[in-house]
Amino acid sequence: MLAAAAVPLALAGPAATAAAAPEPAGQVQQQAFTPIEERYWNDADLRQLLGEPVDSQHTDGETSYQRFQYGWLFHTEATGVTEIHGDIAARYNDIGGYDVLGAADADERVAPDGVGRYNQFAGSDATGPASIYWTDATGAQGVWGPIRDFWEAKGWEVGYLGYPTKTTTATVDGSGSYNHFVGPNGDGASVYWSEETDAHSVQGAIREAWAAQGWETGELGYPTTDEQVADDDIGRFNEFSGRQETGAVYWSPESGAHWLRGDVLRHWYDLDRYSGYLGYPTSDPHEVDGGVQVDFQGGYILRNPDTGAISDAPW
Repeated sequence: MLAAAAVPLALAGPAATAAAAPEPAGQVQQQAFTPIEERYWNDADLRQLLGEPVDSQHTDGETSYQRFQYGWLFHTEATGVTEIHGDIAARYNDIGGYDVLGAADADERVAPDGVGRYNQFAGSDATGPASIYWTDATGAQGVWGPIRDFWEAKGWEVGYLGYPTKTTTATVDGSGSYNHFVGPNGDGASVYWSEETDAHSVQGAIREAWAAQGWETGELGYPTTDEQVADDDIGRFNEFSGRQETGAVYWSPESGAHWLRGDVLRHWYDLDRYSGYLGYPTSDPHEVDGGVQVDFQGGYILRNPDTGAISDAPW
């Protein structure tokens, strides 16, 4: 009976062969490298750049990612394995890492001007597509959401706004967000966004006047236009939503930048603004005997706060 049950080895098949010749005890089949491991362990320069792993590899849908001492590696089928490192990686960590900004779509790039460096990111539901730009002067700063869309439309860092000098931040009143930028000639610029006003830029002397009255929490509120060129091709202005009444900041080389709002602003418009006898404003609203006054090159406008009466006169 035992002899009849025996099966010749040549006819036994894989299962019988495995049973007849088990692997030595303790032997483990070698696992294939993941794409992230493949790049990391086959690139000595990259290992030096990133340092040692500080976490295991994670998978989120079609994206894999891993954190290292000085950077991150990401993998998707569309992008392959991409990396971030140094100051950009440090800012990425400060913002919230993968959970907030998602995976980089390419390795760190050199900006078109040859000065800066940047990475673009897939982003999250909270941010949408995002960017981190770095220069030695500005450090690494993150930009996302409607402000990034606006900055992109204006030419990124080679446009008039230049590089960001601040990471996208919620406004004090909680209803908007903003970034600061280097601005034209390094004079500073800002992009402010709210649901009601959308994204607009304010720069130079007009920005300084707006900042002096309290940014978006002051009387002027959020910008509703970018800086505009006046019809005389001399002055510049921005219009604002106003906390209670709409306002504007006007600038000319002779008068400087000054703000006005509400009834005074409308009265000046009725007098043909800077083209009328008053010219450009030379002061912000200030209290005088009889009310609140704004001075102009050719005269003044006075508002009586008790009666609401508006009057104007030449000097």
